[in-house]
Amino acid sequence: MTTLTDTDIAYLRRAIDLAAQAAVLGDRPFGAVTVDRDGTVLAESANAVATTGDVTTHAELVAITVASAAGKAEALRGATVYASGEPCPMCAAAMVWAQVGRIVFAAAASEFGPILGPGPSFTSSCADVVASSNVAIEVSGPHLGDEALAVFRS
Repeated sequence: MTTLTDTDIAYLRRAIDLAAQAAVLGDRPFGAVTVDRDGTVLAESANAVATTGDVTTHAELVAITVASAAGKAEALRGATVYASGEPCPMCAAAMVWAQVGRIVFAAAASEFGPILGPGPSFTSSCADVVASSNVAIEVSGPHLGDEALAVFRS
């Protein structure tokens, strides 16, 4: 497993904070921070499925969409997406299309899935989706799982 830097840990904790904010609003607790190769935050987001009624407003997908809409699509290439939870196949595929360089996540889907309860789920992991593409993206996680899972339990 990849060793995280202090910067990586700080961004993962920010994603977890965003997840907690989503939960307060009644959304599932997921957050994401997208950072370019120079260390500039391109976008931050939280899951907004319940508040928007749009099933595609997962934190990671929103972060990519916001960065792209702000004219930062090129900066996404090689960027790092920090996610509070393991990205689903939809979000992982979006990160492949954006050609990010790294995906770093806190809690594994196998850990938060039972806490979330019934609903759609996949057997393909984020790493599986990325590996099935022709884009080289490092997938690293889970890290800080206990911190991220605490948000799911609160």
